[in-house]
Amino acid sequence: MEQVGEGNETAFRRLFEHYYQKLFHLALFFLHSKEFAEECVSDVFVILWRKRELFREVDDVEKYLYTTVKNQALHYIRRDKTLDNEYLELYEVEAIEEEDNPEKALLQHEQVELIQAAIYSLPEKCREVFRLVMQGDLKHREIAELLGISEKTVEAHVASAYKRVAEYVNREYNRLGKRIPLFLLFF
Repeated sequence: MEQVGEGNETAFRRLFEHYYQKLFHLALFFLHSKEFAEECVSDVFVILWRKRELFREVDDVEKYLYTTVKNQALHYIRRDKTLDNEYLELYEVEAIEEEDNPEKALLQHEQVELIQAAIYSLPEKCREVFRLVMQGDLKHREIAELLGISEKTVEAHVASAYKRVAEYVNREYNRLGKRIPLFLLFF
């Protein structure tokens, strides 16, 4: 951070390369648009470079970057009301096909859609925490700091999300009179 503050472009490039992907996923979570997410993260790094002297005073770089990207994304949403109306699946479930069978492919596609619908049916804060956890880039402590909640609350949201998703999937399969695939029993 000291090197970035002094204007070392190589240190800044390393910082950018290390954090860009994680910050992009965070911005995508809020903005639901790849283009806006890329723009948001780029803006943060441009601002950071312009005010690099102030960066020396930052104690926790990761927390600072996550908070800055979150705030920038929220600024974009306030500025352009269409952003929060768009819906993009941020957490996609991938089913690995065992063979080239169209019937199995269709069933797997239905299962993926069902799980995504279950995730989308979660309460907003629970869904937000669950998606951040499922991205795998952040620890529970980091998510708690980012969202301004306790680590225990993050854990409670994750447990609740798993339970609710499983109940949703089971309820839909029972309603449709279908047999629940084995892998969904463990979800």
